[in-house]
Amino acid sequence: MKALPGILVGLAVGAIVGILLAPESGQKTRKRISSESDSFFKDLQDQLQSGLESIKSQYNEYVDSATEKTQDVVNQAKRKARQ
Repeated sequence: MKALPGILVGLAVGAIVGILLAPESGQKTRKRISSESDSFFKDLQDQLQSGLESIKSQYNEYVDSATEKTQDVVNQAKRKARQ
């Protein structure tokens, strides 16, 4: 997960260099760059959304676990107080 930004930047740079070195007209190249950059940013947005959902899920699991542990401690303390 830590290497993801570097990989994405490398892919983008590689795609742009490849397009700029391709033997096509300027208009075709500009359209291709525009199309591929739109695709790249859509993919990036999807990856970020997926990562955000993963973080939310992990956070919710952590909160649920902490809540359960806290409730267990409270219940144990109540039992000890009754004895």
